[in-house]
Order: sequence, then structure tokens, then C-alpha cells
Amino acid sequence: MTPLALAAFWGYADIVSCLIENRADVNACNKGTLWTALHCAAFQGHGKVIMKLMEANPNITLKDNQGRTAVDFASALDAIWPFFAAAGCTRTPKSELIRMDIVKRVKTEDPSVPRSDFAHFSRPGSAYVIRSQPLQGDNSNSSNMAMAAMNGDVLANMPEEPDSYNSRTYNPSLSIWNR
Repeated sequence: MTPLALAAFWGYADIVSCLIENRADVNACNKGTLWTALHCAAFQGHGKVIMKLMEANPNITLKDNQGRTAVDFASALDAIWPFFAAAGCTRTPKSELIRMDIVKRVKTEDPSVPRSDFAHFSRPGSAYVIRSQPLQGDNSNSSNMAMAAMNGDVLANMPEEPDSYNSRTYNPSLSIWNR
């Protein structure tokens, strides 16, 4: 991923601004997915980042490796759609979002959608969820991932103080921590 796409994916609006000010290419595509920073921000629903990226006049018609644009991802999220509407975009219909595998019609007990995804990405009373797409591998068994999906805090299951880590299971790879 490009540095701009990483900052956009994780919602770091100040870093996005700094990178754009230093001439980062807002239309650069990531290898593999072909996502731009705008794809990343739209997928994650980061309004502040989208606002910064839109000020740099990105090409909103760029498609990823599955033919989807950032507009398509934004069409699934009411909270960020106004940024794209203000740019004159037409919202992608729900039937197209389903066809593109951005949203998925599910039954409440559909085993293919982890319960944490259903709770996090659907609206109350909705029969649709946004498909989660893990960055690497399948981390669905991780209690930290489940906790993060429920409350947005990726460190929720970790102890507050480093001294409370179990030394047999905690082995940091940074040598500075081993002093």
C-alpha cells in the first residue's frame, strides 16, 4: 500500500494532509487491489480523510481490481455519502452494491458473516451488511479482532501496563524493549 493509502485506511487525516502537501499522488493505486487512498477512506468510512482527499481533486472514476470505485463504497455508507454527493456523484443502487460484493444480503443467523461484522456494519433492522475484507489472512478467531469489531478499540483485550504482560507469552521483537 502507498503511504497515503495507509494513512487514509486508518483515518489519519493530519498525515493525509501532510502527504498531499508534499505532493503525494492521490490517484496512486495499491498493488493487488488497485485501491486508491479514496477507496481506502471510503471503505473505512473516514469522513475527515475523504474531505482532505476531495480537496486534492482525486479521480473518482478509478476502479479497483474488481471494477469498484470509491463512489461505490461510499454509496453503502450514509455518513460519508454527502462528500461524494457534493462532488456531483450518483449513488450506486443497492442491487449493484450487492452484485459488486460491497454489501451482502444476509439472514440474521448467516454463518458466513461473523456476528461481530453483522453488528458493526449493519444498521438496526437492515437485512444487509457491508462485506468485511481483512487486510491479511483470516483473523476471525482473534479475541482482539472481535473486541475491536464490537467497540472499535484494537487494544481492548490487552493489559494497560507492560508489567502485567505474561513474560512467557509476550516476546516483543524490538530489541529496545528487551533491555
